[in-house]
Amino acid sequence: MWDEMERLFRSSPRRMDVASRLLMLGLSCNDDLRIFCEDIEVPVKKMADTMGVDRRVVTATIEDLMGNATLRPVFLSLRPRAFLRDAAKAIDWGVVEVEASPETVGIVAAISSIIAEYGLSIRQVVADDPNLYPAPKLTIITGERIPPELLELFLGVKGVKKISIY
Repeated sequence: MWDEMERLFRSSPRRMDVASRLLMLGLSCNDDLRIFCEDIEVPVKKMADTMGVDRRVVTATIEDLMGNATLRPVFLSLRPRAFLRDAAKAIDWGVVEVEASPETVGIVAAISSIIAEYGLSIRQVVADDPNLYPAPKLTIITGERIPPELLELFLGVKGVKKISIY
């Protein structure tokens, strides 16, 4: 998918930015050149204004995406998800953010195993795609606060560069 997006938008970095933002937010688009957050329509002009581009850039991006056999099914199928990281404190849940080498295999499994061994339930796991986020993170939200003694165990996982616990 990424190679196809880079090929399609090689000559238009602003269109690549629009396509990337649609992906990041889980906003789908359709053959009518409309943008949706689930079943709520997002006006093209609002998207354009937010991104600081002309609405024609957004429309042309959607047109290109819908005309591409590889990307069309992806962008037709996108769905947004609630990201609970910032709300976790208000509901007394825990958050661990992991910065690691994106090419390291097994980080989600290792961190999740440590959490499970301590009897904490996992409410949400979000792993940023390194193609969308310059500094990708793994965020795990737990049903209760994370004990500080887990910090050293998390830091011992191969490939982990930094841990933040909230």
